[in-house]
Amino acid sequence: MLNNAIDAAGAAAPWRMGCDSREMTRSRLPAFALLAVALAAGGFLRFYRLDALEMSADEGASWAAAAAPSLSAVLHAQIALNPGKAGLHDAALHLWMREFGDGLIAMRALSAAAGVLAIALVFCLTRELFAPARGDQTAAPLPPDVRDAAAALAALLFAVNLVMVKYAREARMYPLEIDAVIGAACCVIYGINRGGWFWFAGAAICTAFAIAAHLTALAAVGAIGLWLIYIFLQARRGTKPAAVRARRALGSLAALATGAALLAPLAPAVMGSAAHAAEIGAIDWIKRPAWWAPFALFNKAAGTFAFPVYAALAGWGAVHGWRRARDRVLFALIWMWAPPAAVLAASYILEPLFVERYMVTGFAPFFMLSALGIAAIESRPLRAAALALALALAIGHMWEWSRKYHDVQWREAAAAAQHRCAAGEAIVVAPGYADNVVRYYLRGRKDGLRVIPVNKAAGIGARVAIVGEAGAAPNVVAELRAEYPRVVARDRGVVVRER
Repeated sequence: MLNNAIDAAGAAAPWRMGCDSREMTRSRLPAFALLAVALAAGGFLRFYRLDALEMSADEGASWAAAAAPSLSAVLHAQIALNPGKAGLHDAALHLWMREFGDGLIAMRALSAAAGVLAIALVFCLTRELFAPARGDQTAAPLPPDVRDAAAALAALLFAVNLVMVKYAREARMYPLEIDAVIGAACCVIYGINRGGWFWFAGAAICTAFAIAAHLTALAAVGAIGLWLIYIFLQARRGTKPAAVRARRALGSLAALATGAALLAPLAPAVMGSAAHAAEIGAIDWIKRPAWWAPFALFNKAAGTFAFPVYAALAGWGAVHGWRRARDRVLFALIWMWAPPAAVLAASYILEPLFVERYMVTGFAPFFMLSALGIAAIESRPLRAAALALALALAIGHMWEWSRKYHDVQWREAAAAAQHRCAAGEAIVVAPGYADNVVRYYLRGRKDGLRVIPVNKAAGIGARVAIVGEAGAAPNVVAELRAEYPRVVARDRGVVVRER
């Protein structure tokens, strides 16, 4: 059935213009069927065995902030626990935990649900991106069958991508950031095509949410704003429809600025926490990137073997789309490349900041162009072969990743440390930011154990130290080995030591 839906979704010649309503209906139904397949597959991949991996140190920080007794306490705590963020995820997780508890499955389900929503948003964005503007049929003249097929295929590629699945299975802020950025992009494109204050308001709200989720969303929002400036300058001296587009572009640009301004009161605290994190070396692990890092970013998004295929498909989609929907292809290209270029420049001018998850929202336009490339293939067999190859490589990438361990056994280490300690004694944790994940696995115990980050352990006289194999500075590890010479437990990625 899936093969029939794929074949029918792009059955018409890609650039054929015009079709009657009955033919349009026939072409759209398979596309929506393929969207249903994408949502089902994406939901399974995001929700299946959500507790398969143990809690990470980063998730421990999110749990500690969200576990605060009130929303105001959450926002205060997250400034120290998650510097550089304005607390959207931690506040949402706090409310979520009130209803569903703080088990791993419960907490990660918030991210998984946001990940499924992102699949639908990618479909809506791709479909509207290549739709004609109301009252201006020349603005984006891709025929409905190609547009719908590209939208469904984009949703499917996004649904089975390892990076998108991986972040949707963590109790962190990135799925909410992805939703908010794609939502802002949707509102901008709908506003350009249709006009109306509703879409401008939506763009402002989504922008505020995106930046509140993570400051790095500013790069993606800035890229969308850059495209809007281009649209405004291009259209303001044209025909009457072009003048309408110019006004809509200006309105959308104002909406993005308004959304950013809504968070201005929080800016000093958020920026201050980010600066403090840099001062104490919290981001020293980030290395200065090579000049080709933006290309490596998308290579990592697709996988080493899959990247050439996805890149070729995206290039094919951009070339063919450029002839009839140049502005819309340019939207995807700017969204893809402007954020990593900006972060690369900042990494050389200020501090190294080039990290995959800080630019994860830029993967969406990459898959959108790849999907357009598949839809633009005129031969049905070649189109089916291209999609089959893209899906096989994506699933292979996920399978290869799943065969290796990707978590640290903090739960086992916490239990071993607790077993060696008497009531009221302290456990030292290195790296210091992992203290909350140990607290998580010791929560509910009534023996009065204290969990102390290594940077605050001077003079404590703790009996046991839990030392992670990654994240702690070498000199700190050497000092702990000397102070706690006896190894009492060795688990995956972590060692428990005793005096």
